[in-house]
Amino acid sequence: MPDVLIVGAGPTGLWLALELRGAGLEVTVIERNITRDIRSRGAAMAAGSIETFATRGIAQQFIDAGVPIHSVHFGSSETRLKMSREALGTKHPHSMMIPQAVTEQLLIDLCKQAGVNFFFGHHAVGLVQNADSVTLDTKTEDGTKVEFTAPWLLGCDGTKSTIRKLANIEFPGTEGSISGWLADVLVTDPPAGPISVNNKSGSFLIQPLGYKNYYRATGINLKTMRLPPSAIPTLEEVKSFAIEGAGKDFGIHSMLWSSRFSNTTRLATNFRSGRVFLAGDAAHQFFPAGGQGITTGLQDAANLAWKLAAVAQGRFTGAKADALLDSYSTERRVALPGIIDSTLAQTALYIATESAPQTALANVVYELIAHPDINRLWVRRITGFGDRFPVVEEGQDPLIGARVTHLEVQGGFEALHAAVDVDTFLLIVKDASLEDALRNCTSPWSSNIKYFGPSDDINAFGSQWDGVDAILVRPDARVCWVWRASFPSEKLAPSVTGVLGKLCKED
Repeated sequence: MPDVLIVGAGPTGLWLALELRGAGLEVTVIERNITRDIRSRGAAMAAGSIETFATRGIAQQFIDAGVPIHSVHFGSSETRLKMSREALGTKHPHSMMIPQAVTEQLLIDLCKQAGVNFFFGHHAVGLVQNADSVTLDTKTEDGTKVEFTAPWLLGCDGTKSTIRKLANIEFPGTEGSISGWLADVLVTDPPAGPISVNNKSGSFLIQPLGYKNYYRATGINLKTMRLPPSAIPTLEEVKSFAIEGAGKDFGIHSMLWSSRFSNTTRLATNFRSGRVFLAGDAAHQFFPAGGQGITTGLQDAANLAWKLAAVAQGRFTGAKADALLDSYSTERRVALPGIIDSTLAQTALYIATESAPQTALANVVYELIAHPDINRLWVRRITGFGDRFPVVEEGQDPLIGARVTHLEVQGGFEALHAAVDVDTFLLIVKDASLEDALRNCTSPWSSNIKYFGPSDDINAFGSQWDGVDAILVRPDARVCWVWRASFPSEKLAPSVTGVLGKLCKED
């Protein structure tokens, strides 16, 4: 019997499979499709996802397969959000255009190398869980019934999730009121760089797809935005959208495919029901503005994997195990409203030429994001570094829950990336006077901690590290404990051991 069943072999499910397999768990992935289609709505990988992959040593494979982009649109402002080492504080301060199908194939290959088991062509049709396990009933295309049982089941099967329905998890939200379009095309007159524009016709964006010589063209046309998603645009319509938006059609030809999508927005009421969890599009749905869909799903996976691994490995039991697993839903449901707000705001900006007040509002927003500080703030949010995090106590340090960026050890980012793992925490100590005390009090957890001290040439080059003497970092590279020079010394040991007892291994 496997330790974990995962339904859905998209990026979220595959990343969960790879992470959990890395923790030594037996993982089975069940996918209804038998073959992969290169046609992908998801075409971007944000810098935050590249950084997640970098912490597991696999980022370069994806970088080699895509096209780097060093700025990202907000709405369709001509002023783009600029990615840089200063803004993002990572080894790879850029996003990428890479079709989702390419990302999935790379992850499948990695999963197979790691020993993940796959069952393609199986449709989930029934689910029963008890105190110890979950049993999933599936059916193949020829009607054959197959039953799978495991202690845990993860539903990563998209916005129409069968697992969500079988687990009776509600998915409230708003139905789509407008639709956008996309097309992957070849061009004879390529743009000099990514283009994003807004005018009286609506919005238009075009940039390299990251697959052969294709370009991704997309936008919202005011004349067609009330059409249903089933109204797939033709090649001639795509060319006309380009002319209306950018003044030229770029010699668009040989359309690989096209699609239409709506602004339906939904968020699951809970990401957990007993031994069943939701992640990715099964847990949330929003307009694909800023390429945040895949990144959000991967951050779901990063959050859940280390917690489930800790419980499955027996480091937590009973109420403490439940508290740790429940924190997955709590943390991600705090993060998602901010992401959803971003996509809703961008959707409004895409169509902000319908009236003079809308246009004026868009102009003000676009002027604001040209300001360097606001530009840096929003590029971090769009690329997956600015998720909201629960405030669980008064006076909680602002670094709690933040992803670790702007921090190098031993001369670069590589040592940090190599140290963090799905069952490994990092204790980074800048103040030499704290090193012995912290090593001593954290020794019961030493098998799950990697230490870095002043001798490791710590370079904290972001202002967020001012006044910080030590931090504890979770396996998903988020800060979970902070020690500042101003804190009373008698609280050092109880504060850090208290966190480790809740997150790493019960004491």
